[in-house]
This record gives sequence, structure tokens and C-alpha cells, in this order.
Amino acid sequence: MKNILFIILTCVGLYSCKAQIYPMEGGRSGLIKDGMSFKDTNNNLNKFVGTWEYEDATIKLTVMLQKIDDYYDNGYYSDVIVGNIIYEENGLEIINTLTNPAVSQGSDDIYHIKMFSIKSPSIIAGFFEDPIRSKWTTYSLYLTYNLSSVGGNSQPQLEWSIRIRDFYNPNDDIDAEQESRVPRLLTLTKV
Repeated sequence: MKNILFIILTCVGLYSCKAQIYPMEGGRSGLIKDGMSFKDTNNNLNKFVGTWEYEDATIKLTVMLQKIDDYYDNGYYSDVIVGNIIYEENGLEIINTLTNPAVSQGSDDIYHIKMFSIKSPSIIAGFFEDPIRSKWTTYSLYLTYNLSSVGGNSQPQLEWSIRIRDFYNPNDDIDAEQESRVPRLLTLTKV
């Protein structure tokens, strides 16, 4: 009898210790609890990984993205796309978080792009942190994956779209800026 009770209690204990795993697709509606884990069950994030670039006569934006499984954030785990950028205007470097991955003002992380949400198989959403302005402004970032056909060849592209999410300046800091120092909308090509 003791052996049967021990086996039952062991099985119940092991079952209750199992992590709560949820697919990333469909958002995170409802209450997020400590220990939850959001997984990219359909591998939708993989196509976003790599180096992406936009360049014209005056600006150049290089974005490097990588996938991290089970990234810990605020009590839960999630598969995420993280990354950093180099942004130049007229040959002058404006932002470089690739070779200078210093933390942002108001942040404790070296990644300046964090994509936590899969809106559809081709759209992910998250945040972009400007290393200077993130002290005051939170930017939402949306990346849309497309295949563009050029001369019969398919070329992966990302639509980069930034929106101001929040602006916070309780001390009326005269240096506070909310406008993004990188373009709000452009199309990047995989290199």
C-alpha cells in the first residue's frame, strides 16, 4: 500500500512540476504567470534570423537578428528574436549597437531589438530601444517578412516599421526627445 501511495504521489508531483508551455502564435492574451513558457512551435521566427540592410544615397541601416530559445523576461520564458543595429546618415555613424552593445539608458539589456510576439506567420512585433532616447521613449517595432521576386530570384525582405509607444518625461528634462533617430518605415534586404 505504501508503494502504491508513493508511486501516485511521485506521478502527481512530476506532473505538477511540468512547465506551462504555450505557442507564441495568437498572442499572449490573459494573465501571464511566473514560469510560463512561450514557444515558437511552428518555427515562424527562423526566417527573421540574419543580417538585413537598407541603403540609399544618404542613409544606411544594418540590422543583425538572432533567435534565442527560452529567453527569460519578467518571470516567464519565451523564444524571441533579438538584435542590434548600425545606422548611418551621410556616412556618419548615428547609432551603433553592434560593436558597442552598451546598455541603453533606462535598460539593463545589451539587445536593442526584442521581438516577443508573432502576429501572423510573416509579422512579428516587439520593441526597439534607442541607446540614448530609450530613457524617455519606448518604440514599438513591427517586422514583416516578404519574398520579393527580382529577375526570377526570390529575395527575402523585411518591412521595418517603428511607432512611438510611450513618452515619459516626469522631470521636464530639456534633453528629452521622442522622435526616432532611425527611419520609421523602410524595407530591408537580407544580405
